[in-house]
Amino acid sequence: MTILTKDNFGYAYDGASVPLHRYTPVETTVNAVDPALDYYWHVHDLAQDCVNQGGVSNVLMVQPPERDESA
Repeated sequence: MTILTKDNFGYAYDGASVPLHRYTPVETTVNAVDPALDYYWHVHDLAQDCVNQGGVSNVLMVQPPERDESA
């Protein structure tokens, strides 16, 4: 398995990915009563853990809004 990302022009790029011969399962726990923003960030963090295994450091397709630290 190879994980693709996008280059600066928006085209598929696999130059940062390490071919995976074995994928390590990733687990997370999400509290269903948490606010929607927290759920979105859990999904982002799970996706981040998944793509990191292939050498890609940024999740491009799951972009939650910034957290409001003042609340």
